[in-house]
Amino acid sequence: MQASPLSTEEGVLLEQGRMDFDNGRYWHAHEAWEDLWNSLKRRNAEMSEILLVQGLIQTAALLYNHQRKKSRGVANQWSKLTPKLAPWKIAWGFDIEQHVENISVYAEDVDLWQQTYENMKLPVANEVME
Repeated sequence: MQASPLSTEEGVLLEQGRMDFDNGRYWHAHEAWEDLWNSLKRRNAEMSEILLVQGLIQTAALLYNHQRKKSRGVANQWSKLTPKLAPWKIAWGFDIEQHVENISVYAEDVDLWQQTYENMKLPVANEVME
């Protein structure tokens, strides 16, 4: 599956969310990506891309809930985000498949609360040109 190009404004929102996410500001990442999600919906983008952004929003929400030790919130977000992100390997320069794998450790950490956030980043794709 391949994502369509984003508008300049949408690209800015994606990047703003990535910077917030990479700096542990999960609520702010959620907000930036929600603006992107709304933009995609307004222009009737492909549903798979709308769901992709919704899944990214939910990864930020999962980590926000994990920081607050909210077991139910983490579990709910995990169950919602996995079907949305599972079809994607790479989108808009990010490795979505690796991102889901990285997030999974926080879903598995519910009630242990041992995972930390300093190395949590939205992974950049290492695309090979053929």
